[in-house]
Amino acid sequence: MGTLKLHSPSGEYYSMSKRRKHKKSRKLAYGVIAVAFILLCFLAYFSLHQSNQTLPQAAIVDHLNFTGQPNPTFAEECINILESGGLTWKYYKGEDVTVNFYRNLPSCGTSLMILRVHSAIMRTENETISLLGLFTSERFSIEAAQQYKEDILHNRLVEAFFSPEERAQNISYFGIIPKFIRESMNGKFNKTIIIMMGCEGLGYDGQTYTDMAEAFINKGAKVYISWDGRVGVNHTDQATLCLLQHLISKKQKIGKAVEETREEVGRDLTFNSTLKYYPETVDVENYAVPNLRGSLTMNVAYTQPAPKAPKTHYLAHE
Repeated sequence: MGTLKLHSPSGEYYSMSKRRKHKKSRKLAYGVIAVAFILLCFLAYFSLHQSNQTLPQAAIVDHLNFTGQPNPTFAEECINILESGGLTWKYYKGEDVTVNFYRNLPSCGTSLMILRVHSAIMRTENETISLLGLFTSERFSIEAAQQYKEDILHNRLVEAFFSPEERAQNISYFGIIPKFIRESMNGKFNKTIIIMMGCEGLGYDGQTYTDMAEAFINKGAKVYISWDGRVGVNHTDQATLCLLQHLISKKQKIGKAVEETREEVGRDLTFNSTLKYYPETVDVENYAVPNLRGSLTMNVAYTQPAPKAPKTHYLAHE
């Protein structure tokens, strides 16, 4: 029997048997493409999963050890609590806390961010209230400012100083303000709990202040915990360790953990400040520290080693 031939508009002839071969080839090609696509998706997922697993779940940002207020005992006890809860961690010493460190802060920890940093409400020349700034350890100068000219031009960075005496000696630092977090910070937090241990994180002089908290929340943080006024170093260290015990060791929800910390530690007696959190919603009340521990990170601790110096006495910063 002869083979039926089909005439194409272009004048070419194709036999039916040849057409069947083309169909089989196309099916095989589609199958190969489908398998390759599935394999690529799997590799992409595995790569992303591995990348997320390598991020520490908690970050301890110890800016205060740069300014002569180290507390090795705090760092060690903090790490013990994290490890007891199965959380991986990384310790950042004060010298690490630069402008670009804050720029990339979301990549430092996935579940919990402990900011043992200096902060203060920044005031204008005539002493009117301006906004909250987080100190860096990066010295401010005209030359250094050149690399951040866009942030300075758009009022995302400020010059911060610890005392009028230091300012008179031209000793000042770059300060991070809420606009920097909103506009210049890379990436987003993944429902991270932010514990901002510094002064005036949620208030000053009896007034509520939420600009910094809102900036972190808008960047993906789940909750922001801080003080409603100035606070001494000793007091904030003690309160933070107590808070971590409730959050991690006792696995309490945010609202309960903050409430019990306030009851146990109390107000700062020098400045009469209280630990608070933002936002105060039912969702936050029922939220606890997520434990993202997986098989790949179960026994891993990210240790840029925390200080293990002998016990020392240190002065409370006001």
